[in-house]
Parts: sequence; C-alpha cells; structure tokens
Amino acid sequence: MNPRTDKKMPGGTSIPFGALGPLGPLGPLGPFLAFLRERLALLLVWPAIAVAAAAVLWGFVLNDLAGERRDRGIELEQRADAYARNLVIRTRRSIAETDRLLLLLRHAWVTAGYRGDLAGTIEAGIFAQQYISAVAFIDREGFVLTSSHPHAVGKYFGDKPYFVEQQRAGADRLYLSGPLDGQLTGREVVAFSRPLRSPEGRFDGVVLITVLPAFFTQHYADPVMGDDGFVGVARRDGAILATRTGATVHSYRKPFLLAPMPSDRAAGVAWLGSRRWFADGRLRVVGWQPFPDLDLVGIVAIDAYSAMAPYRAHREEQLAEAWWNTGWIVLAALLITGTYVHARWRRYQIETIRASYRLATEDAGDGFFINRPLRDRHGVIRDFAVVDCNHYGASMFGKRPEELIGHRLSEFYDGELFAKACARLVHAYDTGLYDRELPVAPGPEQPLKAHWIRYKAVRADGDLAVTIRDISESKAHLAELERRSSSDELTGLPNRYWIQQYLPRAIDGARASGRKLAVLFIDLDGFKTVNDALGHAAGDELLRTVGKRLKLAVRPRDHVVRLGGDEFVVVLEQVGSVADVEHVAGRVLAAFRDGFHLQHTTNVLGASIGISLYPEHGEDAETLLQNADIAMYAVKTEGKGNFCFFQSRFFEAIRSRLETEMELRRALDQHQFVVHYQPRVDLVSGAASSMEALVRWDRPGQGLTGPDRFIPLLEETGLIVQLGEQVIDSVCGQLARWARDGKAPVPVSVNISPRQFSQSDVMTQFRSAIARHGISPSLLEIELTESSMMQEGIGESAVFSQLRELGIKLCIDDFGTGYSSLSQLQRLRFDVLKIDRAFVLRIEHPDGDTLIASMIAMAHALGMRVVAEGIESRRQMQLLQTLGCDEGQGYFFSRPVPPEEYRAPAAHAGAGRLRS
Repeated sequence: MNPRTDKKMPGGTSIPFGALGPLGPLGPLGPFLAFLRERLALLLVWPAIAVAAAAVLWGFVLNDLAGERRDRGIELEQRADAYARNLVIRTRRSIAETDRLLLLLRHAWVTAGYRGDLAGTIEAGIFAQQYISAVAFIDREGFVLTSSHPHAVGKYFGDKPYFVEQQRAGADRLYLSGPLDGQLTGREVVAFSRPLRSPEGRFDGVVLITVLPAFFTQHYADPVMGDDGFVGVARRDGAILATRTGATVHSYRKPFLLAPMPSDRAAGVAWLGSRRWFADGRLRVVGWQPFPDLDLVGIVAIDAYSAMAPYRAHREEQLAEAWWNTGWIVLAALLITGTYVHARWRRYQIETIRASYRLATEDAGDGFFINRPLRDRHGVIRDFAVVDCNHYGASMFGKRPEELIGHRLSEFYDGELFAKACARLVHAYDTGLYDRELPVAPGPEQPLKAHWIRYKAVRADGDLAVTIRDISESKAHLAELERRSSSDELTGLPNRYWIQQYLPRAIDGARASGRKLAVLFIDLDGFKTVNDALGHAAGDELLRTVGKRLKLAVRPRDHVVRLGGDEFVVVLEQVGSVADVEHVAGRVLAAFRDGFHLQHTTNVLGASIGISLYPEHGEDAETLLQNADIAMYAVKTEGKGNFCFFQSRFFEAIRSRLETEMELRRALDQHQFVVHYQPRVDLVSGAASSMEALVRWDRPGQGLTGPDRFIPLLEETGLIVQLGEQVIDSVCGQLARWARDGKAPVPVSVNISPRQFSQSDVMTQFRSAIARHGISPSLLEIELTESSMMQEGIGESAVFSQLRELGIKLCIDDFGTGYSSLSQLQRLRFDVLKIDRAFVLRIEHPDGDTLIASMIAMAHALGMRVVAEGIESRRQMQLLQTLGCDEGQGYFFSRPVPPEEYRAPAAHAGAGRLRS
C-alpha cells in the first residue's frame, strides 16, 4: 500500500487518497480526477465514436460539394461555348443585313443615274438610329457627295481606311473597319463600305455606313449574363471592335479586354481572371468562336463569382447543416459520456463513503450520523436505525457511539419528539435534503444537549447522512446583537430601528382585529436649557429618568420608544376608544409635574404630545409617525405642556412655516434685513455711552417686522449664522460712515448667537469687517445672553480671549434669566452685565429693588459695568441711579431708530429724557 496516497481504516479497509475530499492542490475535483485517471477509457470511448461519425459525415459532405462544384464548372463552360456560338450567329446575321443595306444603297445610286440625296434619311426613320450612326456616298476623289449628315458634304475622306482599302482592292467586297472616331457624328464608330463602279467598270468611290460599337454587342443577354458578364467582337489579330459588360459598352480608348484570346485554338473555352485579361480583374468563364468568312472572333465571358452564387448558397447550407449535425453528435457524446461516468462515479462513491465517513468525521466539530429507514410490511417508513455516528455526535446526546449505533430512533425519543424527528428524516428521504436551523425545546425528555442546532440530512443510496451542529452560542450572540440594534443604549428603551420594524406588524394586527392603534409623539419642553446649563451628563441622567417615568405612566402592554435626543414615542395597541388614549396621554403629562432632581437642584420639565390614530390618521407606520410629529409641533406652537390629536389643518401651519423659511432665505439673499440702533445712557452724566444694534426685517409689502417674529426660526434653521455675518458687516460700515460724517462715534454692541460660535468663524468675520471698513475694534461690543453663553463649550472657547485681545468688549445680556454661577462669571471675565427688563419692571414693587441691588453689587465686585434694560419711566431711572446702576436703556430714552435718524443725544443732568 502506498503510504502517501492511501489510508488504513480501523476495519482494515484501504481508501484511495483522492476519495477523502478536497485534499491537495486540486481542491474538490481531486477525488474525481483521481477516479478518472484510473479509468481513462470511460472518457475516450464515446468521444472516439463521435469523432469517427463526424469524420464520415464531413467526408461525405465535402466530397458531395466538390462534385457539385465540378459539375457547375462544366456547366458554365458549356454555357460559355453555347453563348459564344449564339453571339457569332446573331452578329454575323446583323453584319449580313448591314451589307445588304450597302448593296441596296449602291443599286439605288446606280439606277438613279449615279446621284441621290441622303439628307434627313436617318431622321425620317429610313435607317435605324439605335445602331447606324451615318450613311454617305464618297466620290472617287474622296469627297462626300451626299450624306445623312448634310454638313459633311464636300468634306474629304480619301485618306480613311474604308476608302483606301476599297480603292486598292480590285474586287467587290465588304470592308469592315476597326473602331474609329467618326468625323460625321463625332462619335466612336465602326465603318462598313462597298466600292462604287462607273459604267466603264472603274473605281468610282464608296458607299459608307458607320455603326456604333453597340451594334456588335446588341445580343448581350442581360437576364442570363447579369451585370458582370462580357461580350465582345475582335479581329483575329487581337484588335477589338466592341466590348460590353452589363449595360456598359466600352470605348476602344479604355479597353476592357486587355489581351487576345489564346492563339493556340481558333475556338475554345477557358477560365480567365486577374487584370491580365479584364480591367476589373474578375474571374470569368470565357468562350470564343470565329466568324465564318470574316476575320472576326466572337467572345462571351460569364462572371464566375455571380454564376457560382447558387453553388455557394447551397454550400453554406450544407456546411451549416454539417456543423449542426456535428454539434449534435458532440452533444450526444458528451451527454452519454457524462451519464456513463456519473453512474460509475456514484457507484465508486457508494463503495468508499462508509470507510471515508469514519475517518473524516472523527475530528470534526459536528455530529455525524448515518440513519437507515425501517419500514413496515406495507412499505411505510415507521422508524430509523442509527447505522453509524461519530464521538462528537454521540456526546451531543450524552452518550457514547456504541450506545447509539444499532439502536432505533424510537429508543431515544418519545411521543411528539419522536414524531417530529421521524418527520424530518422522512422529508429528507422523500426530497433528498432537509436543511434547517431548529430550536431545541427544553424538557426532561429531551436527550439533545443544545438550545439551537443546524440540522442537515442528505439521502445517500438508501440511507440518510445527518449532520447536527450546535449553534447555541452563535444564536445567543445574534440575539444579543439584535437586542443592541433595537435598544437605545442610554435608556435601555426600544429605539428608532425597533419601532420601524415593530409598528408595521402592530398595524397589521390592528387591521386584522378591527381595533384602533395610537401613536404618541412626545417631545420634552425645556430639555435643551437644562442640558446646556448642567451639561451632558446631567442631560443623560434626565433622559434615563424620563424613560422610567414614561414606562410607569403607560399601560403594561404599551411600548415606550426613544427616537433620539429628547423625543420619545409611545405605541398604544388594543385601543378601545379615544378616551383611552386621552387617559394615557394625561398620565404621561402628570409624570412630569413633580420635577426632576439633578445635581442637588430640582428642574421642572414639561412634555408636548402629538397623537395619531390608526386608521383615522394613517394606515402605515411612516404616515402615523409623521402625523403624530406634526400634532406635537402644533402643541409646541400653541403653548407646550399639553397633548392634541392630529388634524389636517396642522399641515397649513407646517406649510406656513416652510413659506416663512423660504422668505427668510430670500430676504438674506436680497439684504432685506436692516439694523436700528438704541442708545445706552450713562445714568450719571446723561450722555449716550454706547448703542445696541437691533435687527429688523423690512418685509416687502408688510413693513418692518420685529425680531421676535423671525429670530427663533432663523436659530432653528441655522440661517442666524448668515444673518449674524451681515449684521457685523452692516454695523462696522455704519460706524465708518458716521466717522466720515463727523459724528462722534460711540461703541455699538452686536448680539451674537451661540450658533455663530459653533458653526462659523466669528473671529475672522470681525477681523475682516474691521479691516474692510477701517474702524477701531474698541467701538464694538458683543452681547451674549446668559443662557446661551452657558452652553457647554461656548464659554470655554478660545475665541473669547482672542476677541478681548483684539479690543472688543464682552457683554452678558438678559442677566437673571439663566443658570450662571459666580464662578462662571469670574472665569468668563465679561465687561458689561445687562439686567433683564423683567427685573426693572418690578423695581417699584415692594422688595423689587433688593435683587437688582445684589446684581449690581456682584457685577461691580467683578469689575463689570451694569446696564439696566427696559427703562420706561423717570421713576425707574431714579431708583436705578440710587442703586448705583451705571447705564440705562429703554423707551424712556429712545426707541430703536434707523441710522439716518440717529443723533448723538446731548448730555443730561441725570434725570432728563433723551430723544432721538
């Protein structure tokens, strides 16, 4: 036994190396190729028979085609000879008729007393115009006496061959010239002449008829000869009288026949081709015959390619048929060979599979079994016997191989478990294959020690080869991945992906049961403020707490989903009435009333809830979610902290918002936003100490629109960044114009949105505008609201220190409305603190000045000037002066005015009102 190629099984069976599977470089084909190498005759018998049959077929076809071509060539030669004889006979007859015409003319000339008039005879139809070119009588001196062409009368032709030859000849004979340039007609002609005799018998001139070359080729048979056939008449010395191919009569100046016929034979047939013979170089079957009593030869040539066209067509058909027959022979040989080899290969596999199975499966990670069906006396399969198995397969059932081999399936399974196991094997036996992933039902009667298995059974020659793989770990891993993909990592609630998969199924269930389904779209009110003030960690904790409260607020069978950010969705199934939905929505709102404890403080949040119902508000998941979102937006716009059901009119609000957004974009492109200026007054000197730039929308057809109507939408859409850049440039340009006009400039403060810090380069915008308009940076101040500047990352931005180094002052606006702390104010080092107008309005109330006084004291302690906003009365101004407030701003001093209306106010004694 070859130690490299053979292996020894425990039972002593020797297995060829190639039968064990894809071993070696040949891969899966290795065993099959090894099988074929030992049995080459299997591959060669039927192909050899096919080759022999194809050889016989092609020998017959090619021999038949060769005979047909030979017969066709002989036929063409016979036709060429016959056509040549026919041409000579018919052309000789035409020449004789023309000679008789000469004799008739001469007779008429003599009987008329040696005179006559031929003028107009051709036009009168006496002579055929198709071939006869001219008719004339010429006297003994060579001058034309009369002619069918009167203009030729008196002309001299005594030097022409047809005259000279007759003058020399002693006998009366017909003279036939070669091709000439006809002087009577100017056309190429061939001359016929007979001598005239005087009464004394002396030469007295000639009677002349000139014909066109077509006269000699008029018997060209177009239907037979085709466009490439050839006829011609030549002298025996090779001089050409006329030639024609198809409809073309060739001139002797450009001869088509380039060489005379072979001189060794007076008549004959030959295959002549190339440009030695014909001007077009085509191969023709040429027949030639001499004219009796004339020194002429008639030539007919049949174009070989055209004449052989039927043969070629038939040849193509025969060859195509032969190829098809060859293909069928080859296909039949391949099919027979394949079937034969496959049958022998299957027999070989069956012989070796048992031995190779044991060796191949002992070290595998799968359980392998050979099961054999057991039938009753009616042939019905009732059970299966375990013929063989490997150690791993037996261990999956908690047994050893010897405890399974030879036993029946019914000995290990009972009742329903046996019925299902037997059904799987019967299905595999009937169809040839059973391949499924199956859950393993746990229980005391379940012998299989796995949770999930891959079960594959393949029929093999009456037995079933069964593979069982434990896929419990991979299934558990997959389930964990699915749980993570469908679960929100922060709150543990189902996520957007989950609801996209679940909601369509829930809708199908509602449709089938005829019950309603509701979708609650929840958005938190005030979450952004808390998240910005306390940081992301506190925001995350808040979202987790909200998730827990929502789960407590809804019914046990309802589903709470976090879509992302501060948006949640609740899916209510098996809804009996709208009242049920309202009850759950009310419980959700109530869950927010107690506030949320974060970082030792209690923060109050609300919720806005939009509700859509199936099927009233949509019949698919996307529509229900969209309409619930629209309803939530309607709650937001109408005051928040409530719920409402979707209504079609909400679409109008969305459409209006989109139209306004488009108008804002157009307004930015067309620079419709204008800047007005409101002065800040020093409460000690009464002089204007600075101004605040306030933007207005000069809306076409609607006049000026206040910022409260468009700033929130600009912030939401991000267009505030583009507007902020325009305002910075406008303010710097206006300061430059005031300086050029001689007005004493005062600093102007510009409101900056947090989005401008996060989404644009504010520092570059200020530098560029200052350089472009040539103003001092000290004339600029930046205003940030207390809540916005406390957003995470804004206060720590390096741009603040860069702006301060440039010379721009920093103001904190609306102080008292945010969540800033003393440590944050110390760190951010603002120059100006502006007290919100809400505190100024309460300054005249009892204890209303206490909070303002503490704000002023704190700001002064931090080195900041204090500006009170919203001063509307002299009393408010006086109280603020008493509290030590530095500056005031409000309608008491001046409303915001356009730049062209602004005048620097005169200094006031401290209590006077300053007007623009």
